[in-house]
Amino acid sequence: MPRRSRRQKTPEEGEEKPSASAGAAAEPSGGGERSTSRRRSSRRGVDLDSWVERNIDEVVLRSGLDYLGLGRDKWLEVLRDILEELYGSTSSYKSAEDIAKRLVRNSDRVYPVIASRLAYVLEKPTADQLEFIVSNIGEAVLDLAPKLYRLLVEVGREDLLGVLRYKWASTWSKLRTSILPVKCPRCGFNSVMPDLSCAVCGALLSEREVKSSVDLARRLEELARGMPCSELGSLLRYDYVLVNDLEVKPPSSNRLAVDIEVYLGREEKNLLKRIYGERCGYAATK
Repeated sequence: MPRRSRRQKTPEEGEEKPSASAGAAAEPSGGGERSTSRRRSSRRGVDLDSWVERNIDEVVLRSGLDYLGLGRDKWLEVLRDILEELYGSTSSYKSAEDIAKRLVRNSDRVYPVIASRLAYVLEKPTADQLEFIVSNIGEAVLDLAPKLYRLLVEVGREDLLGVLRYKWASTWSKLRTSILPVKCPRCGFNSVMPDLSCAVCGALLSEREVKSSVDLARRLEELARGMPCSELGSLLRYDYVLVNDLEVKPPSSNRLAVDIEVYLGREEKNLLKRIYGERCGYAATK
């Protein structure tokens, strides 16, 4: 969230000083100077820097975030600009309770920001902090998943790993490609890249592992039995197919950014030849 400018004009910069005659005219009333002071304060508005410094502890307590156990300085680092935006107009004073209620009401928008910031600034989050981060992480999951995966494996939180996998997949489909990458057989995330590396756990997979992950034999048979004989004949001339989480397809198909080239071994080629012979009425060229 962008930080708002909080620089306020000083009386010397933004206002004309009252003339001596104006001051003399105000003296008989007795309250003129106090009234002028109040008007100036109203025009200056609330100093958000000072307000946040004074009220950060109460806002955290009233919003229910105190259980995360962060120190005051860390909360200031994470929440300062969020509270300033929630405060809004500085023309009137708002209490810590008011801002805490706004924070809770906007939790669906604010918590993902808090979660991603905590993930970046905390090297060893506590159990409560880690659960808050994973439960509330938003689109930043695509950048933070490797770190969060490592932390969850270290503490054995398989339940939260399931949550993280779901958030990864749904965010990838929303922001990257509608079809997911191949699922990594080692970490369970749909995160295998075309070079056979996993974007989450960092593993470099073998083709055998990829074939097993996508159940290549079954899906290759489904492909061969569903395509026209002319296309199946063309497929026999290739040594590889393209795979992603959704499908196995011939190399002549439109290639997606998540597609992986998987080379066909003797068994896969013999499978295609057999199906070609069964379906198309004569044996494939040997």
